[in-house]
Order: sequence, then structure tokens, then C-alpha cells
Amino acid sequence: MYNAINRIIIPTVIVFALVSCGNSDKDSAAELYSKCENAIGEHRLTEALQLLDTLDVRYSKQVEIRRDAMRLRARIMEGMAMDSIGVADAALAEATLQVQEWTPKFRHVESSVGLEGYFLPKGVNEKMMTQSGIQGRVSDKGFFYVVANVQGRSIGLRSFELVSGADRVSSAEISAARIIKVEGSESASFNPEELEAIGPWLDSNKVPSQLVLVGSKGSVKLRLTTAQGVELKDCYNYSRALQAQRRASIRREKFERMLATARDQLANLPVKESEQ
Repeated sequence: MYNAINRIIIPTVIVFALVSCGNSDKDSAAELYSKCENAIGEHRLTEALQLLDTLDVRYSKQVEIRRDAMRLRARIMEGMAMDSIGVADAALAEATLQVQEWTPKFRHVESSVGLEGYFLPKGVNEKMMTQSGIQGRVSDKGFFYVVANVQGRSIGLRSFELVSGADRVSSAEISAARIIKVEGSESASFNPEELEAIGPWLDSNKVPSQLVLVGSKGSVKLRLTTAQGVELKDCYNYSRALQAQRRASIRREKFERMLATARDQLANLPVKESEQ
């Protein structure tokens, strides 16, 4: 008799416990859902997203509640995208003002057929590279680069240094294959990647007074006028403004796509009955 009663009572207790556990999970999941709704209403979007992530991980079996929560996630993404667009708009406006300030100080130079043109500060002669020296330029795509020239000598040009008092900075070295040799002279372009140390150095209010063209077979030291030093700084700053504008524009486009995706999801996801 005792064993028979046990066979009846024990399964009943297990079923009751499982039902109680299931109801508890459902209630807890519903509570998280409600907290998420409140966080969205108060524009605490990061917290709301964390609550949804917890709901998905902790209560994966509560399919109905998690399905309703998909709409909350789309609302969160919509709000985050709108906030980010506002930030991107401010950054884009600031960068655009900088570009508008610098643009009148530069002029465009059309290059040879098949080559990209570039910008130079107004008053700078693009034909000055008939002597030893360097010239800062801004490419059509807004990148800062430098053309170096060694006139009438072959030093195996590899890099250049800028000197201001006791401070100096060097470009990265380039390969011999990058050197263009014409009638005993050497010239080469130094790309943004090779000028990573140069730009910040120029931006730290240093105006170079000396240039050293460094080669594998020797070097050439030249004096730079204040105007030449300022021209280099101006090219770097104009390029930086153009790149900031470009990055801000790309970020804004990214958040616009994010907003469009969120709104598309909201338009296609079913609305919870209590929200209708």
C-alpha cells in the first residue's frame, strides 16, 4: 500500500514542481520585459538593450515573450540610431566648418594625363620641384602627402627629416623601387602611411626650419623658410579637416541605414495585443 501511494504522490509532486518552475520563469521573463519597456520609455536605451540580452539568455524557453521582445529591440535600435545621427550631425557640421575655412586658402592643380590632381596652398608654385626640397600636397581624395626632390645628385633617397631647434621627426623609409630618376636627379612621393609621425609633429605647433633628405649613399641638408614650414602645416591641417568630414559623413550614412533597418522591422513585426 505504501509503495502504491508513493507511486501516485511522487510523480504528482514532480509535475507540480515543474509547472511551478515554468510559471516562475514566465513571470520573471515578463518582469524583465516590463523593465525593458520602462527603460525605453525613459530613454535608458543601453540599459534596455542589456535587459533584452538577459531575457534572451536566461529565459530562452519563453518563446512568446521573447518574440514580443523583438519589437522592443527594434525600438531600441531606432532610438540609438536617432541619437547617433544627432551626434554625427554635430561632428559633420564642425568638420564642414573647418573645411570651409581651409578651402579658400588652397587651389587645385591639374596633374598629367592619367594622374590624380592635388591641392596646394595658394601662392605656392607647383613647378618649384626643379630644385632640392620637399612640397606638401593634399590629394583629390583629401590625403596629405609629400613630394621630395634631390636635384642633380644621386643619394639613394629613402626618407626625410624635419628639424625645429632640438626637435626632429622622420618619415618612414621607402624602397628603392619608389624612386624616380631623371637626368641625375631623384624624386619620390611619401604617402600618408609614411608620414604618420610627421603630421602630429607638425600639429604640435612646431614650424620646421631645416630639412634633411636622407639616402642610402648620403644626405642633403637644406634650410626651410618659415613660409615653407607653414605650408607643410597647412597641408596637413587641410587634409585632416577633409578626412574628419569624410569620416563624419560615413558615420552618418551608417546610422541612417541602421535607422531604416529598425523602422523596417517595426513596420513588419507583429504588434503585441496590449500595445494595439
